[in-house]
Amino acid sequence: MNRLSIISLTTILFQGCQEVNLDSLGEFDIGPLPQEVPAPQENPINEAKIELGRLLFFDPILSANNKVSCASCHSPSKGFSDGLDRSDGFSKGIKTPRNAPTILNAAFNGINLLGEMDPSNSPMFYDNRANSLEEQCMGPLLSSKEMKGPEWTEEEYIPFLEQKVAAIREYRQLFYGAFEDSTVSILKITQAIATYERTLITPNSPFDQFVKGDQHAMTDQQIRGLEAFISAGCNRCHSGPMFSDYKLHILGVDEHPDLANFDKGDGNYAFRTTTLRNLSYTAPYMHNGQLKTLEDVLRFYERKRSEHKDVSSSDLAGKFKDLKMSPFNLSRKDEIIAFLKALDDPNFDQTVPDSVPSGLPLR
Repeated sequence: MNRLSIISLTTILFQGCQEVNLDSLGEFDIGPLPQEVPAPQENPINEAKIELGRLLFFDPILSANNKVSCASCHSPSKGFSDGLDRSDGFSKGIKTPRNAPTILNAAFNGINLLGEMDPSNSPMFYDNRANSLEEQCMGPLLSSKEMKGPEWTEEEYIPFLEQKVAAIREYRQLFYGAFEDSTVSILKITQAIATYERTLITPNSPFDQFVKGDQHAMTDQQIRGLEAFISAGCNRCHSGPMFSDYKLHILGVDEHPDLANFDKGDGNYAFRTTTLRNLSYTAPYMHNGQLKTLEDVLRFYERKRSEHKDVSSSDLAGKFKDLKMSPFNLSRKDEIIAFLKALDDPNFDQTVPDSVPSGLPLR
């Protein structure tokens, strides 16, 4: 597919997508991100809430030992991930069972090609167990391996956390500015953090610019990579503006060797299709960080077989087994990787506060 035919394709599918029924787009269900993020009716966005959420995100006060913050696993300098196969947990020697996914564009989770989404019903985590950014924020706060630690029950920790934050005068003032009420609650904490996370979007990648009409935003190699991506059938799962169908699929990724018990995902070894945006910043890959490079990922998809001893190749997702990716020559592989890099947008907010209201050192 040459530059002209790709441009024709993007003109038909992307510039006119508001007039086209999703079903008629077939296998070409990919498109640009919107410039703005919707918020739930019960948690409207305001500047004071964004600033409160930013401070809470970086403040270790939210952890039981005052040593772990949201930014510990989601660092701005690492694409709001942490660069580890499995994240460091609550204390030395504790590891989380999974790779920390980026929170860049998580506010768009669940969006379809027409830009439609419900921020109160947006799938989160590798197993889709949460349904909104607010609900997702609650997960790490109450995890024994992450921020709550093993000493507290959830029932004990919630009021303890609320009291810790409420004891800080600056936070009471910030909560009043954000909510017109200085009372601190875990609901408001998660609403503020989710509001901050809704500012962490990257809608201006070369791909986004290209499909909006800038014919030179992508290189010839990246355009060939887009054609290869579509021809191989990658967009059957990596679809929509986020390049994810948000469905759970069994791929048979090898288990992390340091886990005592197998991670079964949804219970049947199925994990959600991850976004392909900003992959250059978020290695290693897959739910357990077992694939270190984009080349490793492509080679895994070429093999199309289970590498997990408890997952039969016959149980793998049909769309995975139907991929037309084997064998790839070196130039074809490089073209797809070049296209994936066209989904990078480095212009996301990497601001780190100079200090946080608790006075604790940033983590």
